[in-house]
Amino acid sequence: MKVGFMGLGQMGRGMAGRLLDGGHELLVYNRTAAAAAPLQLRGARVAAAPLELLDTEVIISMLADDAAVESMCIAPGLIAGMQAGSLHVNMATVSLHMAKRLTQLHREAGSDYVAAPVFGRPAAAEKGQLDIIAGGAPAALMRCEPLFAAMGKHVFIAGDEPATANIVKIARNYMLAAAVESMGEAFALVRKSGVDVKAFYELVTTTSFSGTSYRNYGKLMVERNFDNASFTLRLGLKDVELALAAGGETQVPLPLAGVIREQHLGALNRGLGDKDWASLADYIAERAGLS
Repeated sequence: MKVGFMGLGQMGRGMAGRLLDGGHELLVYNRTAAAAAPLQLRGARVAAAPLELLDTEVIISMLADDAAVESMCIAPGLIAGMQAGSLHVNMATVSLHMAKRLTQLHREAGSDYVAAPVFGRPAAAEKGQLDIIAGGAPAALMRCEPLFAAMGKHVFIAGDEPATANIVKIARNYMLAAAVESMGEAFALVRKSGVDVKAFYELVTTTSFSGTSYRNYGKLMVERNFDNASFTLRLGLKDVELALAAGGETQVPLPLAGVIREQHLGALNRGLGDKDWASLADYIAERAGLS
């Protein structure tokens, strides 16, 4: 399949590489052209501007946030320029407001649109082990199957409307934020009472909290392994704020989200923004009077 891929950050590079491995013809675009060089060496062509991606069957975007989607997909006229029957697959985490706006813009253009945000870190993207949450018309989702097969291990269909995939991603990430916060608090509580935090971690992750998120983030907290982050605390704050915005738009109270946001802002002001999300535990420990 002839695929245009936009956004070659830590996640996008791995995902685009998997498409090349799957035999797809790839045209890539990134605002920082140097990010495309490794893919170009592997056979991808490099576009000089977003509108060049219109010369493909499917455009995949993996951009950082709403502002990037606005500047690269909407403002240059990329969506408006898509032909009837062409397909855009947005795999980034965007707000519910942007999700609905993208759906409307594609309807006006007459093009097909699928939202397919992913769960997983860059290492999973490189191995094609992402979990993909997809929303869109059944026929459009069928067209995505060979692409999803190259990039992911599981595909979950959220619904016929693209925005259903985005709200699932937002809600899941909100639950993860709550887990990070609660683990940080619990670790500080046992530490201040003289309990070995590593022993506590082993206890909880082999009993009631044995899920991947608790094991992985808990391990980072215990080892204080916060550098070379593949998902930063700053990005965690973005996810919490997306949940708050979605709650406001749907009139769903999310009182815990406000508390978690305040904790993230405090940690950001302590210089932890570019550390791993698990570094929130250090800020919580500091507030508890622990070194």
